[in-house]
Amino acid sequence: MRWWIVAGALPAAALVLLAAAPAGAIDRDEIMRPCKRHDLIGIWRVLRLGVIGGAPVDKSDPAFLPHQRYVFHANATMLHATQEVPFTAQEQRELITAPSAATWAVETEGRLVRQRDGVAAVEKADCRVLLRAVRDPKTSQPTARPGDILLTEESADAGTSARRLLRRIRVAVD
Repeated sequence: MRWWIVAGALPAAALVLLAAAPAGAIDRDEIMRPCKRHDLIGIWRVLRLGVIGGAPVDKSDPAFLPHQRYVFHANATMLHATQEVPFTAQEQRELITAPSAATWAVETEGRLVRQRDGVAAVEKADCRVLLRAVRDPKTSQPTARPGDILLTEESADAGTSARRLLRRIRVAVD
């Protein structure tokens, strides 16, 4: 298992499609709201990941490994774990007590800010809580459920940003 706090500057890849209806048919505020601090506390799995920008993705970059977990502690520390294979039940339990390598806060309008230990740059992401189910137009199944989180990370160069859809798998971690 690899434990990482993923940097905000990420290579580009395919856009995660989270369309509820044709463009302009539904206002964003009707289907999501800005995150608040209490929304994030817990363990989250990444359901979908994509990058806006068009550049190729380095599949060896931990930010793009297929299985990812975020752990947000109430004491404002966090962990982002990634690995090639699915997390076992034991590995998920270990995430609760694993050492955190970053601090986090939620600013006004739902901006998540993260500061990795030993890294000068502050990572930022737009954080939104889904208020209702959202369907991918390519399938008939809901892509996201109410309570899921959509993180749109800003890159340092402002040329690309990653988008992750997260679903809570455990509420209390402290």
